Amino acid sequence: MILSTHAIVGGAIAYMLPSHPIVVAVTGFASHFVIDAIPHWDYPLQAISVRKNADNRLLKADRRLWMDLLTIATDASTGFALAILLFYQSAPIWVIALGAAAGMLPDPLQFVHSLYRREPLVTLQRFHVWIHTKRKMNWQIGVVSQAAFAAFVAATALVAKP
Repeated sequence: MILSTHAIVGGAIAYMLPSHPIVVAVTGFASHFVIDAIPHWDYPLQAISVRKNADNRLLKADRRLWMDLLTIATDASTGFALAILLFYQSAPIWVIALGAAAGMLPDPLQFVHSLYRREPLVTLQRFHVWIHTKRKMNWQIGVVSQAAFAAFVAATALVAKP
């Protein structure tokens, strides 16, 4: 899943549990793995790798790396913005941001693992690779299905909470 989808799910969790930030953080983090098990599309990165045995220690500050960083930053900030815009009415913005960040956190931790192969990152990466769907969608279906999934989660949260 793209980071924006993870952020919206984390934001929805925060919206539902605004007075329980620790639960929001833990549940947002766990939600990442649950929704990564759903078949989806991930945008390709040119320089950075988060595959099972990725090694990013020799990354060069070239055009490919800057494009990857721009793509990731755009995705993450769009997710934060959407989560806050959707859910700020009934939860403190910092709790929504916490849920969104926790929902996205496992992906940057994959990158950190590629630089520092130490526990608990080794076990977390092993679990992330294991739970992640092996079925890939083409980008057209993947974009539409993730947008629909994020809209469904947001709508369900907004309708379910009185």
